[in-house]
Amino acid sequence: MKALISVFNKDKVVEFAKAQNELGIEIIATEGTARPILKSGIPVTKVSAFTGVQELLGGKIKTLHPRIHAGIATAEIGIVAVNLIPMDSDLGLATKNALNGMDIGGVAMLRSGIKNFENVAVIVNPARYDAIIKELEKGELSHDTKLRLAREASRYILDYETKIGEILKGME
Repeated sequence: MKALISVFNKDKVVEFAKAQNELGIEIIATEGTARPILKSGIPVTKVSAFTGVQELLGGKIKTLHPRIHAGIATAEIGIVAVNLIPMDSDLGLATKNALNGMDIGGVAMLRSGIKNFENVAVIVNPARYDAIIKELEKGELSHDTKLRLAREASRYILDYETKIGEILKGME
């Protein structure tokens, strides 16, 4: 099994990657996420090596690739750990610049994982890492766990989209 990790919030990501590696799970990560993992001596396949395509536009496009989404759709990638670049609608920055950091690839990966939740664990919250590892150590993740994670990811995306909507409303 493979795990794709692409996180803005890197809390516990090295420990999570290490535990997965010890369980024989191959880690794929975006460049920024791969750095601390590799620095800790944990093997990682960078997304660019997995897809055969380098990041584009200064890293803005890296995971919008058929190889990634086919991997999630077929459960070759059985764990999708993603948390998004924050959108802060409270800054009063209701300008086009406020949308520049909007995460597109992360949302797409989460939606792909949610769509295939019966076969893919979608993780948006680093506080879940320890429990997920403990369950994986006993075997595979249960249907109930994957469903709970998919629901949490769906709420996470909804909150994200709401913030984007607030920014756009401020542009009126």
